[in-house]
Amino acid sequence: MGKILNPHTLLNICQGLEDTYPFPKGWPNGEWPLSGEFRPHRLEVVVGAVLAQNINWNNAEKALSRMIEKQLVEANQIDRCPQALLEDTIRSAGFYRQKARRLKGIVQFILTYPGDFYSQIRREELLAIQGIGPETADSILLYACDQPHFVVDAYTRRIFARYGLLSEMASYQEVQRFFESQLPVDVALFKRFHALIVEHAKQTCRKIPVCHDCVFQRECGYGRTTAGRPAEIPNPKFQIPNKSKIPNSKSET
Repeated sequence: MGKILNPHTLLNICQGLEDTYPFPKGWPNGEWPLSGEFRPHRLEVVVGAVLAQNINWNNAEKALSRMIEKQLVEANQIDRCPQALLEDTIRSAGFYRQKARRLKGIVQFILTYPGDFYSQIRREELLAIQGIGPETADSILLYACDQPHFVVDAYTRRIFARYGLLSEMASYQEVQRFFESQLPVDVALFKRFHALIVEHAKQTCRKIPVCHDCVFQRECGYGRTTAGRPAEIPNPKFQIPNKSKIPNSKSET
């Protein structure tokens, strides 16, 4: 059987991370790291979310810096930029031909959107854009549009599968539902928690974890074992709790 959590469990984990990493590197107050050069500033989140697909953030950041150098900081500038020049500019982000097409696709969508994109966009509209998957869409919605969609990434899966709360085989939707069903619907909390997860995965819960430095060593199924060998946790799949019993869940908003 899976594990049904006390509604406060994830909040306790978040607080433990907060105590350990009071100032996550590159995430000011849990917000997306911005240069301030894009106009509007929120466009940098959109562009960064596309550039960061399937690579580490350092490479995406190099591509953003190159875009700033080339004055590709507004939607219409990116739209008018020749494809070959855009590809060369973002080459450090990898898959640069594919990502150049995706950047042009989403800025064209923004420019032709019938309303204010950043306040009115819906998740299903983003997912209908070619090359925009759930993680990219939720990153844009949470960090650019201040909508409460919890972002799931490889770090989230790694940490919480090792902890014993998730199955490594759980789908994106299942993991997201797991978090959103047990956390208060709070944009600032979702941003901060995600930033703390990224920091913990980079500093401690790495691919080869540093369990002896982990704040959760005594609680984590992986960390409790000698030398960080995986704990024998029977079928670590979770069950989605009854939302009617969880305070501040989406069913109560």
